[in-house]
Amino acid sequence: MRPISLAGLLLGLALSSPVAAQDISVTIRSMEGRTSADLTDLASTTAVPVSQSECDNGAIVQWRFSGIDNSRSQLHIYYGSMCETVTVRNDTTSTACTDLSLEHSIDMNTQVDWAIPISDLIDCSTGSSGTRTIYVLAVDNSTSEVTGAGQKVSFPIAFDFAGPSAPSNLMATDAEDRTTLSWDASSDQITSYDVFFVEGGCDASGNVTTTAFDDPANPTATVYDTLEGTSSSGEVPLPSGLAFGSNHAIGLRGVDNAGNVGDVSVTCMTIVDVMTFWDAYCGSGSASEACTSSCAASPGRPNGEAVLWVLAVAALGFAVRRRIR
Repeated sequence: MRPISLAGLLLGLALSSPVAAQDISVTIRSMEGRTSADLTDLASTTAVPVSQSECDNGAIVQWRFSGIDNSRSQLHIYYGSMCETVTVRNDTTSTACTDLSLEHSIDMNTQVDWAIPISDLIDCSTGSSGTRTIYVLAVDNSTSEVTGAGQKVSFPIAFDFAGPSAPSNLMATDAEDRTTLSWDASSDQITSYDVFFVEGGCDASGNVTTTAFDDPANPTATVYDTLEGTSSSGEVPLPSGLAFGSNHAIGLRGVDNAGNVGDVSVTCMTIVDVMTFWDAYCGSGSASEACTSSCAASPGRPNGEAVLWVLAVAALGFAVRRRIR
C-alpha cells in the first residue's frame, strides 16, 4: 500500500459536551501516523475512518480519560451495546457486549492517559467496514454498577478496510506525449487515483500482454502518477523517447478517504505522431511555394516573418479566387 496522506483527520475527539454530565470525558490526543485535527465523532459522514494499514500496523492512539470516579480501581474496555448494564456485559450466552480484556489502573486519579494500539480496539479483518461502539467503564470488578458520575463513557470508532471498486470502462487516448484517461465515476469515497504505466505492455491488437496486473489487487508495477480528486478523467504525461507505433499498458485504481486502494483496471494506448495543422498544410501538395519556403525555413514552428508571408499569400489567393468568380 502507498503511504497515506491524513492531513485534516481525527485527533481531538472531545465527547464531553455532547454526552451526559455524569460521563467520563474522552479525548484522542494523538494517533500514530496522523496529523493533529479536531473531530468530534469518528462515526460521522465526514470522519476519516481507521484504514486497513493503520489497523494492521497497530497504530498507537493516545487517549485521555478525565472526570473519572477515582473511588473505583480500574478502567475497563468493552465493545458492543448496553455494556453499562451488568447483566448484559456478563451474559455469556449473548454477543451484545464483548470484553476486550483491556484495563488500566485508576490509582485514585481523576484523569488517566492510556496508549492503546488501534488493533486492540478493532478487528482488522480485511474487507470489513463500519463502526464499533467502545465502552470505557470505571469499575472495581465485573459486577460493578456504573450509574454514578464519572463511571462510564461510550463512543464509536469508524473503520474502513474495504478498498474502492475498480474503475469501469477505462479508456486512454492514443497520443505522443500526454494521454487522456477517462472512466465511469465511482460511488466510493474516492480521494485520488493511482496511475500505472507499463512500457510495451500491450500488443498491436490492443491486448494486454504484461503480467503486472494479473492480480488486480496486488499489481507488481509501481505507481507512475497520481490524479488527485474525484474526477472521472485526467491527463497523464507519458515517458519520453517512446517509439511511434509502440503499444503500452495503462492501469488505474482508486484510493478512498481511509487510504485503502482498490483493484486495478487496465487499458492499452499507442504512441502516435500528433501532426499540427501547420505540419499538415505545409506537407500537402497544394501548399504554395511561399508557404513551402516558409515551412522549410522553420518546419513546424514558423517565425513571425514566415507567418506574415503565409497570411499574405493566403489573402492574395482568396482575392484572386473571388475576382475569377
